[in-house]
Amino acid sequence: MAPTILTVLQSCQDKVLNSRDLLVLNDEQDDLIKAIADTILPRTGSPSASDVKVDRFIDLLLQDVFEDDVKQKFLQGLSQFDSDCQNSTGSSFLDLKESERYDYLEKIDKEIMEQEYDDLAPFYYTFKHLTITIYFTTEQGVKQNLNYMPIPGSYVGEVDLKPEDKIIIGNRM
Repeated sequence: MAPTILTVLQSCQDKVLNSRDLLVLNDEQDDLIKAIADTILPRTGSPSASDVKVDRFIDLLLQDVFEDDVKQKFLQGLSQFDSDCQNSTGSSFLDLKESERYDYLEKIDKEIMEQEYDDLAPFYYTFKHLTITIYFTTEQGVKQNLNYMPIPGSYVGEVDLKPEDKIIIGNRM
């Protein structure tokens, strides 16, 4: 009996060790979200979107915040995004090289991001805004990309901006 219990416990431990502890997303969906988000916000002198766990935050939003119909639309949009990529490029977004991912998103960006949407925005439009919002609400995203001044000083109407300067942001984003 002891070897049986030990085997069961070992298999459970392996599951936990191999699991990403995702709440809603499966591993492939998580990989796709990371790939898209990292193409939007790649690692440069600052962390990438996946470095600050944008994918985990999206998974948490899907679990705890989004209503079931919104969650399903998001997941359908993610699947449709990859299908559209396959139809356009012949490959899944995950199978594209980094430069091909960038080229594909640049094409999508031109088609989608330059338009105004009243109600139902396309998946990519929502995804990009969500990714950027999450990124700039993380400690790393703020500290490495923004000069945060919680208490405003005196008003200065015109300030020279040097190439090495960061964007200055106060309490309101």
